[in-house]
Amino acid sequence: MTDICRPLLRWAGSKRRLLPVLRASAPKEFERYIEPFCGSICLFVDLKPKKAVLSDNNPELIHFYRTLRHRPAHIGKLAAAMPLTESFYYELRALNPVTLSSNDRAARFLYLNRFCFNGVYRTNKQGQFNVPRGKHMGALPSVEEITNFGRFIRSAEFHAADFEELLDIATTGDFVYLDPPYAGASRDRGEYGINAFKEIDIVRLTDACNRASKRGAKVLLSYADLPIMRELLPNWGVRELDVLRSVSGFSRGRGMVQEILISNFN
Repeated sequence: MTDICRPLLRWAGSKRRLLPVLRASAPKEFERYIEPFCGSICLFVDLKPKKAVLSDNNPELIHFYRTLRHRPAHIGKLAAAMPLTESFYYELRALNPVTLSSNDRAARFLYLNRFCFNGVYRTNKQGQFNVPRGKHMGALPSVEEITNFGRFIRSAEFHAADFEELLDIATTGDFVYLDPPYAGASRDRGEYGINAFKEIDIVRLTDACNRASKRGAKVLLSYADLPIMRELLPNWGVRELDVLRSVSGFSRGRGMVQEILISNFN
């Protein structure tokens, strides 16, 4: 296994470009890493913690990671054997993943993620993935890369769970990083899945962060610079960041936005 390991998934809203800032903002020492909105797990890959609990309420995402831990080479070979054609993309997308074998389901998720438009995960009201095929996405990772990544994540636990469940296990010795999706109209259109984070969840999120903080966990939160976040976490430290927003499919919807890193530790 090589020492270099990179996230396998393209994920809209990923904080990969902010990794130097996040790395510098993380506590120097902690016993366990917890991430309730795990996405492409880029900070986990960067920090390489010995113990980690990673979760998301997207069942297909978590199924992919759980399955990849056990059969990475097999999943890599299944994905590599899939045709790189537009017609096959839509044939694969049309399949109901729960009717597939565990390995085929994981390979399907990886293939669709790599070749869908802009790395977006979006479903219709029935929970069916409906993102069109993109252009200029590059290639699938090699079987070796997929195998190495699957071995790398074997030390982590993966849970298909609401963010509050993970925050409520955080305690002294834990470092929790949260990067919830921006709440907004796109959530109602199925972006990130039918149960994605919404504006109504902000109070529940900050309440759970405060509970974890009282139990001794170190918590770092990335989000849009909204007044409500500062109001609900009034004694936490805030760092303002200008971030290039690249989730939109059109150039007019992209640009610099102000985000904050908010934490309960120095």
